[in-house]
Amino acid sequence: MNAVNPMPELAKYTQLDFGLYVPVRVAEQISRLDLGTLDLYRGYLRGRGKSPATVEKYSRHIRSFILYLGERSLSPGLVRNWLEALKQVRSIRTVNGAISALNGLFRWLRRNDCTVCFYRCQEAPYREDERNLERGDFDRLLEGSDRRMRALLLAFYGTGIRVSELRFFTVEAVRSGRVEVDNKGKHRTVFLDPGTKDMLLNYCRSAGIHSGVIFRNRHGEALSRVYIWRLMKAQARRTGVPLSKVFPHNLRHLFAVERYRAEHDIESLRLDLGHSLIATTQRYLKETVSAHFERVKMRTAFQENKKTPPFLRATEGKFC
Repeated sequence: MNAVNPMPELAKYTQLDFGLYVPVRVAEQISRLDLGTLDLYRGYLRGRGKSPATVEKYSRHIRSFILYLGERSLSPGLVRNWLEALKQVRSIRTVNGAISALNGLFRWLRRNDCTVCFYRCQEAPYREDERNLERGDFDRLLEGSDRRMRALLLAFYGTGIRVSELRFFTVEAVRSGRVEVDNKGKHRTVFLDPGTKDMLLNYCRSAGIHSGVIFRNRHGEALSRVYIWRLMKAQARRTGVPLSKVFPHNLRHLFAVERYRAEHDIESLRLDLGHSLIATTQRYLKETVSAHFERVKMRTAFQENKKTPPFLRATEGKFC
């Protein structure tokens, strides 16, 4: 007499690493990753309103993990092993960026068991001098620039926009004095001061641009962030400004620093930069390492010129 399987339905199911039984077809879909899965996830991210730059950044991390995974099934252990290996060759900030990309993918796949906590990393309290773009550096960039590069640099410097927001600068918007930006899932208005507005309109007239996007390639499309980055690096080489200081986002930092020095109004600056939190705006106003050292030297010199140490003078020799 043939033995009868008391639970024939279980043959159609498989157990995942975290103990849950799911259909075999579902298990294969959520336990194996390939570039086809990445393509589907990229479509999901675009549908959620993620910017093209964010989609590409997440895709780079996920693609690297898929190549590491190979034919192996997805598991929490392999995720941790890959991140530990990445931590040996990349900064903690980069590793946390990879974790953010992978966690989003795992939640989309319903594999919450593979999500990972971020590494704790104390934010640097000072800005490195090698990356600090000053007004003198900016003036040097302008001196050797052609018509388009000059307009491009002044547009960033005069508005503090992100490089991804430049594509919203059209002739029509500049004429109105306000640029409506839809970026990173948020809408904001960039107001142009008269000087920046006139500069951009003069550039459009001289370049024969009558409508549409102002900064465009020969096909009439908005300049990509990669192309703008290359243009600025090439300008830095021509003018002798250190390459580490010259990139689009650093002009946003320069805008923030100079605007705050002039107005000392951090709430107004937050609105100009399009930040949701003042804490984010404060990061743009970090003191440089060299400026901090100068303050320490001044403090030491002040104390050395006093006969009585400040902590004794405060109590006038009385002990509590």
